[in-house]
Amino acid sequence: MNNNPAPPQVRLGDWIGEGWRMFTEQWKGWVTVSLGFFISVVVPIGGFIMFMYVMMFAAMSSQGPRGAPPEVPMMTILFLYLGMFALIIVLMPLMVLLMGGAYRAAFKQLRGGRVEFRDLFSARDCYWRLLGAVFIQSLLVSVGTMLCVIPGFIVAGLLFFTMPLIVERNLGVFEAMRASREVTQPNLLMFTLFAFVVQFLASAGSYACYVGLLATIPLMFTIGAIAYRDCFGVAGARSFLPAPPTHQAGYEAPPVYSTPAPTERALLCANCQTPLPATAQFCPRCGTIASA
Repeated sequence: MNNNPAPPQVRLGDWIGEGWRMFTEQWKGWVTVSLGFFISVVVPIGGFIMFMYVMMFAAMSSQGPRGAPPEVPMMTILFLYLGMFALIIVLMPLMVLLMGGAYRAAFKQLRGGRVEFRDLFSARDCYWRLLGAVFIQSLLVSVGTMLCVIPGFIVAGLLFFTMPLIVERNLGVFEAMRASREVTQPNLLMFTLFAFVVQFLASAGSYACYVGLLATIPLMFTIGAIAYRDCFGVAGARSFLPAPPTHQAGYEAPPVYSTPAPTERALLCANCQTPLPATAQFCPRCGTIASA
């Protein structure tokens, strides 16, 4: 007999719906959390991207001779891309701390707590493990991306729960990666799709002049916490599914039929099988003495 539990199924629509309801329930708290990401990470990167465009435009404007197609010098391009890479490396330690705190805020809300700005800095106890996990995971995803892109998405799906496992269960780096892989591998295709969709939703706000990130960044953590709850379990966690409707106008609920309570067993005449009242002493048909 096989006692192994069935692997968790990806309920993509339900998880996204519950994650969105988590955000809307405490949207003010989550917007303050997003502001922390926005000021610490998005603004510096966005500012450097604008600087890159200005530098490239200036390099193209200073081209000569007249009439030749403008070109950006290779050294300028190399300098700008190396600068972007260096900026991301510098910001990564802070971003990891904020991500760990955002996951902790999501688990706090799952248990009925309030999301606050100070939650962003609440993962200091597991910071170095989070930093190591993000570094290894980023390296693996980068290598996978260079191998025809698809392996990078697969790695992201396999290791999706690494950070929340460190935050919630206080696991080590490799323990968390192994636990995430064991849960996601049996349904790898759907978890890969799930990780891709979550990342897309979290970054979708950048298409609304980046201001939309205030509403989309929290979805990475609320949806991730909901998925974690269903795959690993969270003590005291709530559900954010809508309650089923109890009554609709113009609609009558169907009658509820119940089985009648059993009554005293009917008596039959031993001679002619005529049904007898419970208090009968003689059969009214043949006169035989009734017996209990």
